[in-house]
Amino acid sequence: MLGRLRSVAPLFSLTALLALSIHCQACASSSSDAGQSAEDELRRKAKLQLVVTVDWEGRDLLEENLHAMETLRARFPQIKIVHFLNASYYEKPLTNAADVTARINRVLRPGDEKGLHIHGWKRLFEASDVTFRGSPTFWGTTIDPGSRECLDDCGHEVPISLYSSAELRHVVKFSLDTLEANGFGRAKSFRCGGWIAKPSVRDAITAEGLKYEHSEVPVAFLKPKLGTLPLFTWLSEVWPDATPLSQPHVLPTATGSLVEVPDNGALSDYVVAQQMVDVFDQNKAEFLKTRLQSQVVSIGFHQETAAKFLPELTQALDKILAEVAAENLPFESATSAGLSPAPVR
Repeated sequence: MLGRLRSVAPLFSLTALLALSIHCQACASSSSDAGQSAEDELRRKAKLQLVVTVDWEGRDLLEENLHAMETLRARFPQIKIVHFLNASYYEKPLTNAADVTARINRVLRPGDEKGLHIHGWKRLFEASDVTFRGSPTFWGTTIDPGSRECLDDCGHEVPISLYSSAELRHVVKFSLDTLEANGFGRAKSFRCGGWIAKPSVRDAITAEGLKYEHSEVPVAFLKPKLGTLPLFTWLSEVWPDATPLSQPHVLPTATGSLVEVPDNGALSDYVVAQQMVDVFDQNKAEFLKTRLQSQVVSIGFHQETAAKFLPELTQALDKILAEVAAENLPFESATSAGLSPAPVR
């Protein structure tokens, strides 16, 4: 009996090994299928995301510029816009708040995002209980607060990074409160006047509840117009690593974390249509390497110069959307909340 058992043992072991091998192959196959399924899911979700922005500078709300924006909205109803609104409009002398609100609302559409934009306007800072500073400016000049220029308002070209984080918190809160009181909700995104979002600015906006910061910009686009001015030097120091391929990433501050959304295609005051299309094509090429992660392109304009420079953005959008359709690209018109940032830098 023992001898018979011994003769059977090798056969039993072989059978067990065969079963184990089949089981392991099934496990490997299952693991491979799961990996493929996860990759397929990433590819299904990944898109080329286009962020179109407009900076509301706080200077004026002229009919020619609002009309140009209305024309843009009618031409591209599928494109959402991130509006960086400015509370300064409400602080100009003899301002009618209802009229300001009505003018802004003319160009807002469902699905748009309402963010915050701040320049160094004297009346805005004084309304926020912060003492105005008149120098240095973007251009290397000095503003005399008692000058004729300041009777209406002045300070647009004064970088807000001159102020402390504590001072800026007053201005940010006042601005958020003003826009909310006039029906625009409470902003979660921000772009700094002149793109100069130094650490003091980032600390202040994070402390006041903002989640997305859109000021990182490739300075090479700005050099032709700004290269000899202090603004260009400051921006080169703040955003030395920005490129047309820069992507949203988590940026730590002293008061929390922000999602930095690079303005990687700049604004139409500084780039022509083909440059914006080139940025899209560079990011498209990066996206097509794997299709595993969305790639973001940000382009935009200023409200105060819309009549002059929106034709460049219009041409760019025409070409980009034609490319998307011709190549059947996965595409999305995006706002801040729809972006997936990379880890902390």
